[in-house]
Amino acid sequence: MDIRHQILQSVYTLAQRQAIKDITVNDILAEATVSRGSFYKYFSDKYDVINSYYTEAMTAIFRDCDAYTWQGIFTKMLCYFETHAAFFDAAFRATGQNSFTDFFRQHLVTHFAAIIARHSTHRLTTDDQKALQFFADGFVAYTRQWALTGMQQAASELASDLHLFMPACLCEITLTAVPEPR
Repeated sequence: MDIRHQILQSVYTLAQRQAIKDITVNDILAEATVSRGSFYKYFSDKYDVINSYYTEAMTAIFRDCDAYTWQGIFTKMLCYFETHAAFFDAAFRATGQNSFTDFFRQHLVTHFAAIIARHSTHRLTTDDQKALQFFADGFVAYTRQWALTGMQQAASELASDLHLFMPACLCEITLTAVPEPR
């Protein structure tokens, strides 16, 4: 495992034992068993590491979606959260600087718009963009509540519920798979 990945993995491990806001660079160094110089070669501070972990998690979620349907995307995302329940419980509990909730909200708006651009012929109107923002806000709030209350509902059931709550103007956008470049 490379040093950068060791550092990212240490944040994942630490977040399962303590509040994200309480994680220090020294904690990360001890958990990752890397030097301070190695840490600063890859990251500027603890927030940079945490944001990088969030970004990598979102990249993993949206990589290789088997079925480009809204419900398929929602299910994959929520199953990922469910698989890493302790980390995402801690992530959703963090507030203020480096809040996963804020990161997730912004990422959803950006990524959902990118999915529409890449996997449909639809071009988002101003009203569609407002609906997308509104839906992302609700999606994040509902997912956060689910995570903080122990993920009692199955991820696939929550994905179905979220799809039902999706504004009609977004639901009507048909997504198609794009062949991978050779």
